[in-house]
Amino acid sequence: MASRSIVPADIATRVCRTRGGDRSRGYGRRPVRAPPVIDPLIAPALPGLGPEPPRPFARATEPVEALREVFGFAGFRPGQHEAVDAALAGRDVLVVMPTGSGKSLCYQLPALMRADLTLVVSPLVSLMQDQVDALERAAPGMVALVNAQQDAAANRAAVERAVTGRARLLYVSPERFSSPGFLERIRQARIGLFVVDEAHCVSQWGHDFRPDYFRLADAARWLGAQAIVASTATATPQVANDIVARLGLREPVRVATGFDRPNLSFVVVPCATKEAGHRGIGAALKQPGALPAIVYAGTRAECDKLSARLEQELGTTVLAYHAGLPREARAEAQRRFMGGEVDVVVATNAFGMGVDKADVRTVCHEAVPGSIEAYYQEAGRAGRDGKPARCMLFACARDKGLHVFFIERSTVEEPALKAIGRELAAAAPQFRVPAESLARLAGCDEEAVRAIVGHLTRVGVIKPSPSAPDLVAGQVTGPWDGRALALCRSAAQEGTRARWRQYRAVWSWVEGSTCRRTGILRHFGDHNPPAPDGPCCDVCDPGLAPPPPPSVSQGPGGRRQLAQRPVAAGAVAELDDAIVEVVALARPSLGRTRAVEVLRGGRSKVLLKHGWDGLPHYGTFGHLAGASVLERVDALLDAGTLKSSGGHYPVLEAA
Repeated sequence: MASRSIVPADIATRVCRTRGGDRSRGYGRRPVRAPPVIDPLIAPALPGLGPEPPRPFARATEPVEALREVFGFAGFRPGQHEAVDAALAGRDVLVVMPTGSGKSLCYQLPALMRADLTLVVSPLVSLMQDQVDALERAAPGMVALVNAQQDAAANRAAVERAVTGRARLLYVSPERFSSPGFLERIRQARIGLFVVDEAHCVSQWGHDFRPDYFRLADAARWLGAQAIVASTATATPQVANDIVARLGLREPVRVATGFDRPNLSFVVVPCATKEAGHRGIGAALKQPGALPAIVYAGTRAECDKLSARLEQELGTTVLAYHAGLPREARAEAQRRFMGGEVDVVVATNAFGMGVDKADVRTVCHEAVPGSIEAYYQEAGRAGRDGKPARCMLFACARDKGLHVFFIERSTVEEPALKAIGRELAAAAPQFRVPAESLARLAGCDEEAVRAIVGHLTRVGVIKPSPSAPDLVAGQVTGPWDGRALALCRSAAQEGTRARWRQYRAVWSWVEGSTCRRTGILRHFGDHNPPAPDGPCCDVCDPGLAPPPPPSVSQGPGGRRQLAQRPVAAGAVAELDDAIVEVVALARPSLGRTRAVEVLRGGRSKVLLKHGWDGLPHYGTFGHLAGASVLERVDALLDAGTLKSSGGHYPVLEAA
């Protein structure tokens, strides 16, 4: 079905002019207003015709000269010049560069060389604030920011500066486009570049998909932007192609410089328990030259626990950062870390895209992230100054169970799909519903609601409007019928398969015995030979790995493996609970020895064929002797906690 404009259909329109007078490249159409007598982009003001028209901030007209004038850099990094030239020419651009390679300059410099407004859409307030602060130093007064942490008066003032030509860049969040007042006012500005930062968020196959990115292409067209610039550090070839399609980029100039970060070294440390991993992180951060450091934790609880522990062990202030903390506490933690008052922050992935501190020497992960994309983006916060830095991942087999839990939680069940499809279709032509209400109606969580909204959009049933994170809003654009249900079912199944592919890819990398750097590069479709500046990874340079924690031993050939030992008295209850849970969840059911194999992280063909490596507690007890685990299985059978089916091939079940 043909897409609909987000502007009322009865508004008369005219084609937006573009830089240099070329009308053929502008996005969409704009409402009729009094015809301009003079184009302020190419003609000076005349006496009596109003204020001086906007002018570029940079005096230089050549990119290399403007780069030196504005930012003080002698030359461009790889790929930057090509992207800047394309943006100045009004071409759509897709920039895929690794973290720390200067992606933001690809749109900041052309914005300051143009006389129109560049609108930058960014998903995180912290990320926007970092860029605004840096730009304010380079181009005072030329950048404005609209976000929910400012009061209404400050946001109105920022928009007015942009509309009246006093600012060259305006940073906004995607949900800002759900505000009619903002849209009506900002369309008075002459928008040249519409920048979508962290553009992987628009792709359903990306690691951080956000439905509120879906309508940004419509917004760019309605506002009359000359060109769209999409920027990301974490796009596989599939995700890059999806970004082009989702944003409607027209014959974009694609700038991809490769994904290698030569100054980073990568180390994976296998740990039997979280306790062992936490000890290892503390030891790593005590080494000379390890600070400043970011430690990524898998959950808020681990974040709080580990920050308190490290503060005691390191004898210095360690701050926690996660979404459960008050907004003021998060802002203060980031300010102190960025300003150098504090050298260690322990954070969840809420800190992932919001850090631009050049001298981070170590990034530690206390849990395995859900995808290689997520890991590389977070690890890439290290060494942005080009000096050597370490990325250390403390991998515990227990993380597999957490990954499986999140995949299963986000899997779209057909009853939920039908319920939400019916509800939104019945609200035609427009809907605006709290996500929590849809979750209750469908019997699922809000993560599944967002996934279903994405599927309904892809098959043409709805077109969401940018809205606050807790709302689902948009228009009904197609019928909710058997065909739509079948297409959504297929899309949901593909989404689940994509998440399982991410799961297998990251664990194959973690458990692999080939070069870590090469594995990352190949995942992103980069087939250039790796060229590290120094030590590469724990596989290529075994000396990089720290001394093994007490629960890790050397296996055959010097490879690390989890040490095997009897069950400690205090760990019996934990092991018994894990055995019962594995038996209860395993499909098909498994026998005594297979249960032991799962708990110890076996890799037999039968185990992998049935997907038992995705069960909670898989590999969690690999440090224990097999006989010790089997002893506990038999004890639970004797106690009646477990039952055996009997027969030639007995299987276990929970009593």
